Amino acid sequence: MGSRRRGSVGARRRRLTAGVLASALALVGVLGQAVPAQAEVSKEPTPSLPGRAAEAVTGVSGLAPDAGLRPAEGRRTASVPPGTGITLGKPKAGPAPRMVEDPNDPPTCVPYISGQVTRNGTALARVDYLAEIVCNFYLAGAGQAYLIERTGGSRYNGAVIAAAAPFYFSSHYYGYSIGAVLIDGRVYDGGRQLEIGFDLALQTLNGTPWGGCFALPAPQRYLTPCYGLGTSYLSVSIGSGVFSTGLPAYNPAAAIRDIPAIDLLTFHVGGQSDPASTARQNIVDTAAGLPAQTSDFSHVGRTSVNLDLDMLRGILSLHLQNGFNFRVTAIAGSRHGATSRHYVGKAFDVDTVNGARVNSSNPFNQAFKDACRAYGATEVLGPGDDADHATHIHCAWPR
Repeated sequence: MGSRRRGSVGARRRRLTAGVLASALALVGVLGQAVPAQAEVSKEPTPSLPGRAAEAVTGVSGLAPDAGLRPAEGRRTASVPPGTGITLGKPKAGPAPRMVEDPNDPPTCVPYISGQVTRNGTALARVDYLAEIVCNFYLAGAGQAYLIERTGGSRYNGAVIAAAAPFYFSSHYYGYSIGAVLIDGRVYDGGRQLEIGFDLALQTLNGTPWGGCFALPAPQRYLTPCYGLGTSYLSVSIGSGVFSTGLPAYNPAAAIRDIPAIDLLTFHVGGQSDPASTARQNIVDTAAGLPAQTSDFSHVGRTSVNLDLDMLRGILSLHLQNGFNFRVTAIAGSRHGATSRHYVGKAFDVDTVNGARVNSSNPFNQAFKDACRAYGATEVLGPGDDADHATHIHCAWPR
């Protein structure tokens, strides 16, 4: 892997789809089903590839890919190494596959996956990714490149977080799919370890069956078996091997701590003295890997709690994604209702948004509340909701 916003990767959050390769003639999927023998083969069929659905996640944005990642002339079939790749079996009666160059070469297709990571400071990583298929004979094909999350411990581990446009060709020998994303490691829980995936659907033009799937150029690997060997239709998923983007360990509290536009109060609005449980100290402790403290004057007294990751991501996203500047007055500390979610690290209060105090005339109240809900808050209160929240906005995440 070489070392070298706001577009959403998907319209809404959705889990990884199976990436099934399907055609109008029941092209096999990647889930392990066998391909039935075909009754007849059209002269110039084109496999249909519905495409992978990417999970839309905060902090991963689509970009226009760097065209320089792909060789200007594409890959040459002469570069197909002998003894590697995906090969045809014994030809059926009739004309042999039409070769691109030397008619004496064994008909072979070889995938190539490549990418580059470009760091922008300590928190951002741009990832360009490319998948190509080159054959030394004419056929029909379809394919799609995508990014797979491989960071251990990430909630998205194993999910597709970005997908490039698929390609389709008929009576040709080369195709490619290319994409790029920007990963913001402050709000995205992952992106430290990735793999480029490549779904392929290949179909011979004259009914010649596929014979075998052999070694790939290192460090590529097969993610699924080759389905359809012995038939004229073949599908397979291939991976680039896992690579690192160099992003530091996920620590949203450290990012919150270091952003001046997210002002963290260093005292309690009620005037009580308990510096260990102020909003800023809650974040400083969490960034250092320590639990946050509730206040000794609260209903629960002094307790230790872990701040909710979804809430922390929400605080960051309110600034980084929505552009709000705001002051946080309380998180786990201070005094709230007896059963408040503050006491379990799942709520925060804000008394200033975009330089204006929160009250009934602040024009940003509703937008801020709506954004909290969009990031997962299920209890959102502010001016106009009740008397207790006339001067601040309260956002809380589920228990």
